[in-house]
Amino acid sequence: MVMFQKFGLEATPIFKHFNLTNLNYPPHLHRAFELITVLHGQLRISIESCQYTVNRGQFVIIFPNQIHGFNMAPQTEIKIILFAPELIPAFIEQYRECVPDNPVFIYHQLVTLNLENRFAIKGFLYSVCGRLIEQTTLTRQPASQNADVVHQLVRFVSDHYQQECSLKQAAKQIGYDYAYLSRIFKATMKMSFTTYLNHYRISQAEELLKNTTRKITSISFQVGYANLRTFNRNFQKIVGVQPTTYRQSSDGQTYRKAFQENYISG
Repeated sequence: MVMFQKFGLEATPIFKHFNLTNLNYPPHLHRAFELITVLHGQLRISIESCQYTVNRGQFVIIFPNQIHGFNMAPQTEIKIILFAPELIPAFIEQYRECVPDNPVFIYHQLVTLNLENRFAIKGFLYSVCGRLIEQTTLTRQPASQNADVVHQLVRFVSDHYQQECSLKQAAKQIGYDYAYLSRIFKATMKMSFTTYLNHYRISQAEELLKNTTRKITSISFQVGYANLRTFNRNFQKIVGVQPTTYRQSSDGQTYRKAFQENYISG
């Protein structure tokens, strides 16, 4: 999945944009801003403990380190823009540790970006910031000191989900106490590490079920499950149907992956 290929977790300034269709993301977080506009259809997004509906022509912005996940209604297409805080330093200086009271806003300018013109990109981003502060209030909300540790755990899952993957292994690798990591991960992500890992694995399985003809048993092993029964049980619990039913209902609805991903760094 695009969001789980470390997008928004890089340490260097990044700017990326790509379109997606018919795709859902479980809760996650990253240090980049994320700007989403609905090209057609409808998006349902959770940010921290709040739920929002985003319709065609609307934008939603997620600030760094906010926990968020979304579901796209059938036949929905969105554009996602991920950009580093370093690209809008004047905005960050004035609104450091602030988040919007309402992250959904109207912005009518078409997102046409010249990747060779960094000034145009910054101009676009500042224009978005200007429209945001015209339509909502930004309230101070100090960033969690645990965000960097949670980033490391999220990265550990993305690197190890296909094999045995446990919080004890993560604790040993990143050098933190197991009980401490368990506590801060659950407090930050609103779910246990094991629950997050299962959501991550199942989201990977959804993509494979839609985009490949691989046998379900093979997919279950590929996403890290040691046996098919456990995979089927978790898939049913998270998605609401069995993998076979999901694949049959998904005929003709494949993901548009970011093969043409646009990227600028620095």
